[in-house]
Amino acid sequence: MKASTAASRAAAAPVPLRANREFRLLWVGQALSDFGTSMTALVLPLALLSSGYSTSATSTIGTAVLVTAMVLRMPAGYLTDHYSHRLLMLVADLARLVTVATVAVWTYLDRLPIALAVITVVVAQVGVELFRPSQNATVRRVVPASQLGTAISLNQARAYAAGIVAPAVAGVLIAASMWLPFAIDAVTYAVSALCVLALYRPLRRTGAAQAARPVSHADGAPGQGGTQEAEAGDGATEAAAEADAESGGGARGTVPDGGTKAAPRERFLPRLTAGLRHVVRDPFLRTLAGLAAGDNFAFQALAYALLLGIGREHNGAAAVGLAMSAAAVTGLTGSLIAPFVQRRLRMQTVMAAGPALAGVMLALAWYTGSGIAFAAGYSALCLLTPVNGAVFGTILATTVPENIYGRTTTALGFITEILQPLGPLTAGLLLAYLSLSGTAAVFALAFAVLAVVALMMPSPPAAPDPETATA
Repeated sequence: MKASTAASRAAAAPVPLRANREFRLLWVGQALSDFGTSMTALVLPLALLSSGYSTSATSTIGTAVLVTAMVLRMPAGYLTDHYSHRLLMLVADLARLVTVATVAVWTYLDRLPIALAVITVVVAQVGVELFRPSQNATVRRVVPASQLGTAISLNQARAYAAGIVAPAVAGVLIAASMWLPFAIDAVTYAVSALCVLALYRPLRRTGAAQAARPVSHADGAPGQGGTQEAEAGDGATEAAAEADAESGGGARGTVPDGGTKAAPRERFLPRLTAGLRHVVRDPFLRTLAGLAAGDNFAFQALAYALLLGIGREHNGAAAVGLAMSAAAVTGLTGSLIAPFVQRRLRMQTVMAAGPALAGVMLALAWYTGSGIAFAAGYSALCLLTPVNGAVFGTILATTVPENIYGRTTTALGFITEILQPLGPLTAGLLLAYLSLSGTAAVFALAFAVLAVVALMMPSPPAAPDPETATA
């Protein structure tokens, strides 16, 4: 009896993430891809400047990235919910591989044209918008619910690590030849595509992960948590399940002869905006979206205030570089401690901690006029932002119905990032009329308000009971 009980517990215990083949493939492929992408983001503007283009012309690539992200954010969520995650990730990697390889060859042979640079960043951002929600949905399928927080933290850690390592490597490669970073980035996309190809087909959630997912009937479509057909992440089985969910998920009406007829197909626009409507109707998600939009706006404005305010001082470029490197290190640290923190602190406390700590450091910067304290405020946000990401990612993955998961996460991303373009403008206006100390005082007050609002947030919805979900 005891032996059988021990055996059943061992069978129910989730496989460690390091032994989870699908998660390991995704993590390794994206770690290399993040590294290559970080190099290209740094080297592409330098390649344009070396080709003789002005700084204003070079800045158009940043605008192209922002516009592409805003336009594609919600459509990418729709695609994630209706098409093969594996196929979308593969298309994203191959498209980016082709464009970056073209830039590498062109840079090797001749001067890089700005049109090709714009096309490259647009395709790269399209790839990001397609890959990210599909990857998140895949992680949700292959990682048990009890390990999602750790998995999300590890995914964030790899991005911060790439931000630390890539600039130094890019500097060495540029010294050798300008085309080398692009060539290496193309290779990383090829490796990522191979990792995606190596994923099992069809992708199915593990038993522990499946048990923790809600069975949903949102938007007139039954949830996909209870059948093998709906668990398939790829191939014909997944396509059939998603088509069924899209058309009403098997909701049928009777006809006079005792047969059944399919429910009417919902129109495209309501299906596209299903995630946005879910966010608006849910009190927790609605509050989270508003608060995160304020946080992201303040974060972006503070980053540019650091860049412009300290950068204009004597030896400012070196000081900014050091501050950004320190922020990347604290961001990596935050990613690593996120699982520990989220298990021990309330969500509201975690959400308030970053703005509160940043507000204290910025108040110190206002009082002393210290640029170091100003940079420390930015690093404080970078330390706790990954913790927030892990907490919210886990909540979304365990409470949002799977048939609208992609659309809900991308709708949240759209809402929370919609104010970010105003951040640099705000920082420039503050520094035009105030000193760095005065600017620090404004930010200290703003982050204090955000911390108080975070403490007043409603509690997140409880994850469904595994026994109820599988009953």
